[in-house]
Amino acid sequence: MKKIIIQLLRFIGFIPQPKKTTVTHEDEVIFKIQDDVFFQVYWKSLPIGKGPAVILKAFGQEILKFDCFGKEKGHYHIAPNYDFRIYFVEETIEEQIQRTILELKINGLRYLKIQKDPKIKAINPNLNDFNAILKQVESTLLQHHEKLQIVKKAEVK
Repeated sequence: MKKIIIQLLRFIGFIPQPKKTTVTHEDEVIFKIQDDVFFQVYWKSLPIGKGPAVILKAFGQEILKFDCFGKEKGHYHIAPNYDFRIYFVEETIEEQIQRTILELKINGLRYLKIQKDPKIKAINPNLNDFNAILKQVESTLLQHHEKLQIVKKAEVK
């Protein structure tokens, strides 16, 4: 209820709109699972951190989103609660990537099944194909992590 009141007050103009965060997606790679279902892997830059990221998307909707930013910054989101961040207990980006792949392997398909949209609920990819694609996702996330290491070295100079 409180959230609705705040939104209404913002709409009327009594409370200022929150500042939009500029999100940078670089080196994006799409891994198609089946028609209208894919992983979007990219290097992400936010005010709170930089690093590899992946989104599981179905029919234009984000289902799971992972931001591997390292200690105290890395987190993920589960649809439809994108305003809520779940922080990784894993501290390094490499560990967060491993956790991301594990979450996607164990829960990725389950989260598709619990969405409200019947088209998303009906998604049933081949499990072997899904796991093969996850290996590609992991490899790409690690490549993007290497990019972060290069950026950090350049910032130090």
